[in-house]
Amino acid sequence: MPPKGSRVKVFPIRLWMVILLVFMLAIGLAGFFMPFDSLTLTAQEQHQHKNLTEQNKRLHQNIGATLRLLTTLKENTGRLEAKKEQALDIFGLPRPLERTQSKRQKTNTPAMEPSALLSYLDERENFILTFTSKASEGRNLFESLPVNYPVGASESIISRRFGIGRDPFTGKDKMHYGVDFAAEIGTPVRASASGTVTLVEDDPIWGKRIAITHAQGYRTIYAHLGTTRTANGRSVKRGDLIGTIGLSGLTTGPHVHFELWHQDKVLNPEEYFFHMHSPTSQLSMRN
Repeated sequence: MPPKGSRVKVFPIRLWMVILLVFMLAIGLAGFFMPFDSLTLTAQEQHQHKNLTEQNKRLHQNIGATLRLLTTLKENTGRLEAKKEQALDIFGLPRPLERTQSKRQKTNTPAMEPSALLSYLDERENFILTFTSKASEGRNLFESLPVNYPVGASESIISRRFGIGRDPFTGKDKMHYGVDFAAEIGTPVRASASGTVTLVEDDPIWGKRIAITHAQGYRTIYAHLGTTRTANGRSVKRGDLIGTIGLSGLTTGPHVHFELWHQDKVLNPEEYFFHMHSPTSQLSMRN
C-alpha cells in the first residue's frame, strides 16, 4: 500500500524476463551439483578408458601365453620324471624315499619327526653310495642308453613317427615301428649309444641295415642307409659314425629308419631322446 493515498505503482514483468531468470537459476543449480571440471574431463577419461582396455587385452594375451608355457613345462617335467624312473630301474639304483609328511615338512627338512629324518638320511646315504659305487666302475651310467638322435637336428627332420599311420606304398594304416629321419644323401648317421655291432647287412626291403646291442638289454636298428662305416662285432661309442643317409631298400626318399628295442619289446625312440636338440619338422611320410 503506498503512503498517504498515493497511486499504486505497477511494475510489469515480461515473459522473457521470467524465462531468463529461471534459466539462470537452473545453470546455478547445475554448477553447484555438477562441477564444471567434470565436463572438461570427459574426453580425457574416455582416452584413459581406451588405454586401460587395450592394456587389459594385452595382459590377457600374456596370461594365456604364460599358461601355455607352464603347461609345456609341466609336460616336459613329467617326461623327465619318467626318464629318471627308467634310469633308476635300469641301473638298479634305489628310489628316493616317498615322504608322507605334511606339505610344510616336505619343504622344511628340520620340521620332520626325528625318526622320519633319520630314515630319510639313511635312504639318501644309500642312494649316494650305490650311485658312486656304479660310477666308480669307470663307465658313464648313461653311455649305453639310446638317448642321442642318430642324425643331427640341424641336418634332418622327422618325416614319420612311431605308431599307426598311413603306409606310403599301400595307402592303408599300418604300424610303424620306428622313427624316420629325412636328410640329404651322405649325411652322417651316428650311434645313439655305446654298444657292440651285431648286424651289418644289405636287405632287399630294409636296404643297408645296422643293429647295435647295448647294455641292459637295449638294441638299436638303422635301416635304408646309403653306406655302412662299421663291421659286425665292432665296439662303438655313442656318437661314433656308423653310416650315411641313403636310398637303399624299399623307400620313397633319403632317410634313416631308426628303431629301439628293449629285449623283445619295441619302444618309441622319442620317449628316450633328450628333447633339447630335437628335430621337430615333419614332411610327407616315408617307409
